[in-house]
Amino acid sequence: FHAMDTLHKNVYDISKAISALVPQGGPVLCRDEMEEWSASEANLFEEALEKYGKDFTDIQQDFLPWKSLTSIIEYYYMWKTTDRYVQQVR
Repeated sequence: FHAMDTLHKNVYDISKAISALVPQGGPVLCRDEMEEWSASEANLFEEALEKYGKDFTDIQQDFLPWKSLTSIIEYYYMWKTTDRYVQQVR
């Protein structure tokens, strides 16, 4: 609905509407969030997940207190799309 409203506000000029919808630096991909995690943080996350399962509050408190709860949850759902997750499930 937001996209249609933006298109209307830009007098149905698609290129102007797209410019209004996409941030100046280009689109932000979900995977960009993963780049903010170091390899050691990723290892800590996997260790914590083994210990606590999806109890993200405990993961944050005991393993990653410098990360926000939101960041940990977002990372979890992105992590599930990686090869590392697939290898662990097997």
